[in-house]
Amino acid sequence: MKCDAVIENIKARVAAIDPSGPRTVLGVFQLNIEAADGIHEYVFDLKNLKVTTGKVSGADVVINLSDDDFVAVGTKTVTVADAVKQGKIKMTGNQTLFQSLVDVI
Repeated sequence: MKCDAVIENIKARVAAIDPSGPRTVLGVFQLNIEAADGIHEYVFDLKNLKVTTGKVSGADVVINLSDDDFVAVGTKTVTVADAVKQGKIKMTGNQTLFQSLVDVI
């Protein structure tokens, strides 16, 4: 998948967070990335500071987008706000929590 490097970067950023320090985003995010070989699912658990592959029930926010769009957002070629406006990111769940995530990206 094209987005593997971006996922690894996110994993490293999450692993570097001090669990005892202040954090602005405390939620569980289900990320579904549509690639040529199917849907790839990731769980970004920012409550417990874990990034795993798979699916979680009861995620606070579910985000769906294509591999290309994820890379564009992850490399800051396109802002999250622009991707949402263009319909490239589809989000369900807690809008406030999603916005908090967008603010720290």
